[in-house]
Amino acid sequence: MLPGGLRSAPGAPPSEQPYFTPGFPLALPLEHGVRIKSLDGPPTAQYAASGANPIASDTGELKWYTSDAKTGLLTVETDRSQALIGFIKANKKTLKNLSADITNDFATIMLNSMDGKPLASSAKMLLSTGSRMSNTDQKWDDARTRTTAPGHSPTLIEPVSGAVTLRNIEGAKTVSAVALDGSGKPIADPLQARKTAAGWELPIGKPVTPWYVISVSRK
Repeated sequence: MLPGGLRSAPGAPPSEQPYFTPGFPLALPLEHGVRIKSLDGPPTAQYAASGANPIASDTGELKWYTSDAKTGLLTVETDRSQALIGFIKANKKTLKNLSADITNDFATIMLNSMDGKPLASSAKMLLSTGSRMSNTDQKWDDARTRTTAPGHSPTLIEPVSGAVTLRNIEGAKTVSAVALDGSGKPIADPLQARKTAAGWELPIGKPVTPWYVISVSRK
């Protein structure tokens, strides 16, 4: 049976439990367009573990940068959505329209078009940031692979601080961002991005929030 989307079986080794069918290389779903075609067909062929770094998806839009120091990074790079997920500071990767210089070791930074246009020509984008997060009183097992108590609200999110740079933004005259609260309402005056040789640099972290709506003026 092919592993596309299957959960691992109970009793699988801890290193495989959050992933797919036990015994398959963890990068397999990224590297091969696998789908379940038949539940009564012949057994799936064996797949060798990949030595590529980064491990790239069929389309190249997902890339997984591995590290012996366990400071890996996952990148998402499409025309309308881009993301840096993992140890951003240790990898210093630059996407077509997004880069980041942050103080957090581990974080997620996502940039999405809100008007259906590619990020390069979009007038409105959502920037989402976050680092470690958990519910209040949430508890983990000793291996930190499963929760033993789900906890309760409010959810606690480590804020991401530093700066993100919007790159290759076509025809921009000014770029600003409004920090939002959990209901999507502004919580402070707009933040003004600074034009640099690399693009439009936007400070994040003050005020503390995971969400920013970015506006690009081309007039």
